[in-house]
Amino acid sequence: MKLKCQNKGTSCPPFKHNGVFYPDNENIKRLLPDLNRCADCMACVAPTLPSFRDDLLQIASITLLEKGPAFDPAHESCASFGTFIRPRICVSLTNARRKELIHHGRESHEPIRVSDMHNAADTEADSDMAFMSRTPDPTTESFVDTLVWDISVANFERALPELLNELTPREQQVFNCIREDLRNTDIAEVLHLSPGRVSQLVNQVEIKLKRACQQLGLIE
Repeated sequence: MKLKCQNKGTSCPPFKHNGVFYPDNENIKRLLPDLNRCADCMACVAPTLPSFRDDLLQIASITLLEKGPAFDPAHESCASFGTFIRPRICVSLTNARRKELIHHGRESHEPIRVSDMHNAADTEADSDMAFMSRTPDPTTESFVDTLVWDISVANFERALPELLNELTPREQQVFNCIREDLRNTDIAEVLHLSPGRVSQLVNQVEIKLKRACQQLGLIE
């Protein structure tokens, strides 16, 4: 999954680290500038959430503490620590931001409806939903990266023909788009589908691929 910083003119932080990651004070302090950049990214993009910025920093730090030790520097993919941890932090922050926006909509008595995804209007709720449709779905577009990491690149590619047999032709199209790092909104444009339909198809692909990997003994 290719991440794209929401702040114009900037890129995702490197999260440089060599070897096994130990969640001690030294490593956390060293990576604090990168964590701050991720928190700023999610807090400053429109609609801005400046009051939620410190919470985002805490969530990013907790994700680093919890997920960082799972990094394997000897993994077959030869992925760097930054490649491993960035999607996980981004997913956690995106998910937290979504929940905060929904909570904000409820508190202001402007409930966010599914229909808001398809209707453009100059309201704060619509702006919130527009942002959420532009950001990666934390439960979808990252699952391919997770699968590849869990079962190794070689085993994934070897099992791919059998995995694709579990998908319908339309689901295969969606899967190919995901592997090309397209976001849901981009997939909707390419396949001429509604964002809601794309989200549904991506969820179906995730469920089917995970089930197929379990049946093949590739994951638990």
